[in-house]
Amino acid sequence: MYKIKVLQGYRITLPKDVRERWNLKVGEEVEILVEGSRLIVRPIKLPSDPIQLLCGIVSGEKTELKEIEKAVAEELEEKMERSK
Repeated sequence: MYKIKVLQGYRITLPKDVRERWNLKVGEEVEILVEGSRLIVRPIKLPSDPIQLLCGIVSGEKTELKEIEKAVAEELEEKMERSK
């Protein structure tokens, strides 16, 4: 779980390990889902094979996220709870 401060202009900064884990670059899009009292931030697209992308084997062909987004959201939620 992460504690993030809302900055002037209502901006937030994603933690470095989250950006690196999802290989997010400046200009890429994420979406914010509102589920009850929770905000879920998730990347819109994911490389078809993130392991190959990390190894530099592919150039970043992208496909839509499916089940992995739920697992990541749950992991972030757990980390945020632990950091309170």
